[in-house]
Amino acid sequence: MENSRLIVKGLPSNCTEKSLQQFFKKFGAMTDCTLKYTKEGKFRKFAFIGFDNAASASKAIAEGNNSFMQSSKIQIEICHPFGDANKPRAWSKFAKDSSAYKRSHGDEATSDTKPSGRKQPTNASTGNMSFTIGIDQLASTITSEESPKTNENNKLEEELLEGITGDTSLSLILSGLPSSIKQKNIKEWLAPIRIKALKIVRDDEIAAAFVSFNRVPDVRRALQMDGSFLGGFKVFVKKVNESDGEKEASTKSSNEEEQFNPDEVQKEEDAIRDTILETGRLFVRNLPFVTTEDDLRFLFKKYGELADVQVIIDKKTGKCKGFAIVEFIFPENAVAAYSELDGSIFKGRMLHIIAGNEKRENKDDKNEVTSEDEAKIGYKAAKEKKLKATSGVASHSWNALFLGPNAIADSLAEKLGKEKREIFDPDGKQTAGVKLALAETSLVQETRNFLIENGVQIDAFSRPAAKRSDKVILVKNLPLGTQADELERMFSRHGGCEKIIFPERGISALIVMGNKVDAKKVFQSLAYSRFRTKPLFLEWAPGDVFGEKMKTESSTVNEDIKEEPEQTKDRKRRGEELTEEDKKELRKSKRLRKLEEAAKQDDEAMEETKETSSTNYETHLMPKEEVAEEQDEREIEPDSTVFVKNLSFDTTDAQFENFFKKRGMKYQSTQISKKLNPADPFKKLSMGFGFVQFYTKTDAENAVKELQGHLLNGHALELKISNREVHNERGKPRKDVENTEQKKSTKILVRNLPFQASVKEIEELFATFGEIKTVRIPKKMGTRDQHRGFGFVEFMSVGEAKRAFESLVHSTHLYGRRLVLEWAKDDDTVEEMRTKTSTRYSGNVGAKKRVKKRIDDLQAEIFAAGNVGDPEDDEE
Repeated sequence: MENSRLIVKGLPSNCTEKSLQQFFKKFGAMTDCTLKYTKEGKFRKFAFIGFDNAASASKAIAEGNNSFMQSSKIQIEICHPFGDANKPRAWSKFAKDSSAYKRSHGDEATSDTKPSGRKQPTNASTGNMSFTIGIDQLASTITSEESPKTNENNKLEEELLEGITGDTSLSLILSGLPSSIKQKNIKEWLAPIRIKALKIVRDDEIAAAFVSFNRVPDVRRALQMDGSFLGGFKVFVKKVNESDGEKEASTKSSNEEEQFNPDEVQKEEDAIRDTILETGRLFVRNLPFVTTEDDLRFLFKKYGELADVQVIIDKKTGKCKGFAIVEFIFPENAVAAYSELDGSIFKGRMLHIIAGNEKRENKDDKNEVTSEDEAKIGYKAAKEKKLKATSGVASHSWNALFLGPNAIADSLAEKLGKEKREIFDPDGKQTAGVKLALAETSLVQETRNFLIENGVQIDAFSRPAAKRSDKVILVKNLPLGTQADELERMFSRHGGCEKIIFPERGISALIVMGNKVDAKKVFQSLAYSRFRTKPLFLEWAPGDVFGEKMKTESSTVNEDIKEEPEQTKDRKRRGEELTEEDKKELRKSKRLRKLEEAAKQDDEAMEETKETSSTNYETHLMPKEEVAEEQDEREIEPDSTVFVKNLSFDTTDAQFENFFKKRGMKYQSTQISKKLNPADPFKKLSMGFGFVQFYTKTDAENAVKELQGHLLNGHALELKISNREVHNERGKPRKDVENTEQKKSTKILVRNLPFQASVKEIEELFATFGEIKTVRIPKKMGTRDQHRGFGFVEFMSVGEAKRAFESLVHSTHLYGRRLVLEWAKDDDTVEEMRTKTSTRYSGNVGAKKRVKKRIDDLQAEIFAAGNVGDPEDDEE
């Protein structure tokens, strides 16, 4: 790990944090700037500087080392982490591992017994009177200077202890706090130590706090923070009813224990490791405020698979508070990460890692719903409870444009100005199911167009997303008449709501939260919760739901303000209302920027198209019908496949194809035969031979003559005409989105038809979009009324078929079942559909035949064995 933390020595005595930041900010983004002081508050003339990356730190050393700050020549060096073998030995008297520190503390311990170096009067009456008087005068001077502040602290402590009774062994007093201190500040300063109770008293200048803890180790860890700084104030920590002399004695004894009792240190280290092995969780402190979840995932993932990474976010700034929780799936990996990273340097700061406590779960958040719970609350309530508990984990998408049937009916009634019962009364023209399906189609089309106009990539919901957004939530199944203000109030209760994209009908919406922590909280709180009379369906939107626009959307707010006319800026600055002319100018400027961005994207798309090969470029410009005709013209002749053997096992598919391509051969495809690798199932092994599919028999014969014996990776190739059947890749195309291209087809295949739907209803539904030629719904074998769940609808023209397909393909339900539309070939028959359906749902037919044959053989053997052992045969 490259080092991004520096130590700066030789600083001037009047150096401040602000002046040091001003000096180093030119080298890069800073994450830490810490000046070191003695316990008495004296500056030690060195500091630590942290940068966001190692490159900035290297630049600071190269350009700033041996430079001057004021009149002091400074030295800039790499700050080595704890335990680093390259770390230089400490020499300062303030460093505990230095010989100077040991000498100074040794002298203090024996100062009472050792004589002074300066000669003093030693008569019996006076003794060391002159020396004693000097010390007393110095002590009185110091006392006179500090007595006002000490008296204030004593008064605050007396006021603090009023009304406090009982055992105070787990309580501490914090003095020297700033007068503006709040409970939140003290809790953050002591984190991750948990506080049981907290009381603060203050005057005009300073404040004091009474803090109670739950455990003795927490008290011990809090005492170690004595002398630390909080908000520029040096904080003193001591036990309740402990004088300053007792405090110094206890501090000294605790230091001696830490220094001379390594067993205690080892016990504490073992306890931390045992806790990590139980929980698999790490509490990471002293993180830079610019740290993101991705940064920590990248740092910790090399030690094992991560279960969860939670960066604690400040809601006001939206940035990291300086600590996070990392959870591993296997606790052993967490121990390895703790051993490796504790005390290491990350983005200019030295990490401090301790064991994380077990994750606290509410009783209602448990996913398990027992049979007893189901019997008490009912199956439906138990199912909703389980869905709500697992809502934050599931990221699948079952229908992004889902609309509730009641909301559709209400919307249709409102649009027509009628009541719902009047709409669904049978009038002889259309059934209620068809009316509802057509109304849903219209609403889906309106919603879709609105989302596209607002920069939403609708296609992102249709494909399986590799990564889901952690801030954008899709809200579905909203009742008709829902207002954007209602959603904003509801979602803002759990965090900052940054943006709401709300269609006119208000049946579904997109919510953009301010940060991922609030988004996760609101998702788990509101998923499947009841809004008015309906449950809310929430879904994480795909990561690219806004495409490139989303990346600039969050920053365009400030950019729009920057690009506003100067007159508008001045009016806004003075708090005046904009005139109509100013508003028009503002709208025009925004519209022009959008047009410029669209034109820029079109130019970039054209440049990307030009960079492709000329063949692909011409094919892209050609109409699809001409491309299909050109491909169909090149039919593959029989006996045009060449068998190539004696291939090197190291030859790749690309090398094999390039061997024929660079010789100008006109072939359709190349293929190296491979088999499974027992050692690695994900990699296949070459079998030493392959095939080349040419278009004509003549090309194949010429290739055999010209390339016979040529070397490829040191192997002489042997070629001959293959007897295998023609392998046409276009013969059995993969089932994907490209199969939905219309070409010249006027026939639509409709799947997932409800069994109660009739031919008349299907005809009524599709006749809305054009004149229908035929409607065919195959029946089940041996029945007259029941169909097989799919059918064909053929229109008179290509345009009418296209209009119906584009309107109904997105999300149209008939009697609760979503219609699945595909373009059918003109020669598709019921027999072909029967074969396709059988292949799709019956699995491997050949394997089933082999299993059936084995069963028949087994039955025959059993029957034969039974005949051999039949007693009637013996009698005969």
